[in-house]
Amino acid sequence: LCFFFFFKQKTAYEILSGLVGSEMCIRDRSTQSTWDFIFPQMLHCFLLLFFFISSECLDVTSDQSDMDKNTQEMAISHGYPCENYTIFTSDGYKLLLFRIPGKQGEPLEDAKKKKRQPVILQHGILENSDSFLVNEKPAIAYVLADGGLDVWIPNFRGTMYSREHKTLDPDKDPEYWNFSMDELVKFDLRSIFDFVIETTKYTKVAYVAHSMGGGIMLAAASEFGDYYSKHLSSIAALGPSTCLKNANVMMKLVHYMSFLNLLNFFGFNELMNLHDNIHTFMSIFCHILPSVCSTFIRFVADEEPAWDNSDKYNVFFNHYPDATSTTQAIHILQQVKWQGYYKYRPYFFSLYHEYDLTKIPASIPIALFAGTNDKLVSIIDSYWLKEKLTTSGSLRLFKELENHGHLTFILPKPEDTLYKDVVDFTLSQLKQVEKIIPQPVSYTHLRAHETREDLVCRLLLEKKKKTQ
Repeated sequence: LCFFFFFKQKTAYEILSGLVGSEMCIRDRSTQSTWDFIFPQMLHCFLLLFFFISSECLDVTSDQSDMDKNTQEMAISHGYPCENYTIFTSDGYKLLLFRIPGKQGEPLEDAKKKKRQPVILQHGILENSDSFLVNEKPAIAYVLADGGLDVWIPNFRGTMYSREHKTLDPDKDPEYWNFSMDELVKFDLRSIFDFVIETTKYTKVAYVAHSMGGGIMLAAASEFGDYYSKHLSSIAALGPSTCLKNANVMMKLVHYMSFLNLLNFFGFNELMNLHDNIHTFMSIFCHILPSVCSTFIRFVADEEPAWDNSDKYNVFFNHYPDATSTTQAIHILQQVKWQGYYKYRPYFFSLYHEYDLTKIPASIPIALFAGTNDKLVSIIDSYWLKEKLTTSGSLRLFKELENHGHLTFILPKPEDTLYKDVVDFTLSQLKQVEKIIPQPVSYTHLRAHETREDLVCRLLLEKKKKTQ
């Protein structure tokens, strides 16, 4: 059996190859040392032995069917239409976007013909698109799709699904990992919005996000208010990470010890790129010893993990954590020092430049969901954010969720009404948005970020000027 498992490794790179073509993220096996081959095999044997010793404790049912699937495979296996797209940012990073355009049981092409209102569902740090499907009942991606929305789930740069660049090799070029949250604000988010708008032909898009995904959107709306006031129908932020002054002790300890800064200094530019076997070990461990797993979660993310759907811990940790740049993790930790939401400081003596969230246009409706048991984004920091959004005039809903921790937003129990509130808010704002009806107009001269209506108006004005 160990010999069989020697040849059954399935890395994230091979998953990507099956998704978007053989050119994407194929690892150069010819450069691997003997140890690079032997160590994973030894780990496989250990895990196999661990599995058989613990087999009496395991109950492998359909609830664990999402363990080894990627986002698209998970959606399709549960009856949802799903496809994927690849886009490039203006600074050369290749991003993978998954799309669930219809409800459960609908064929893909039929769902796409119905032209539903689009919503972007964005993950946080150390997460990827898988995070929004692993809970299954309820999974927010499925809840939004069944609510009649066209669900787009992008992956930020550096994750296993978006680990490619036009000119840089993430395994060889340290420059690939030279990005913080500021680059996500400036490049990734804008490219995602442009593509979704162009593909769906809607001028406005809804946005739902967890953790850093929400913080990135709020920063972008404050920096590029003119663009996002035209193209955002609403923001539903689940535990968004902005100010982290009152985060847990572990985050403060890591920041003040400058541990990640030392890693970055010595050339460890990538963080948490774990071998698939480590995820397998974490998954089996959480299945066999859920109480120990809950203790870890209590220490890191949730004051009371009892409100999480613990039955899905093993599935979640088979997909989490995903990789990111060390610089981006440092940027997150820099938020624990001062009361505010700051841009990246590359050096100790660098000046502080804050994202002024009071500049978010009042025309962008925002719903803020905060957990009282959240140890990463504390309720005190959420009150700080609430005050900023109230000042901007953009806050429409603030919901303080009793007993919810940071992980509860991803793994709520079936009886939790959180996702219903998110869908209700999103749909209520989308009802005010009119769909663009395709017109028989030539778009040869369509400019960047220009809608069809803008094009028609511009051409008419140019024609009028010529006649004058």
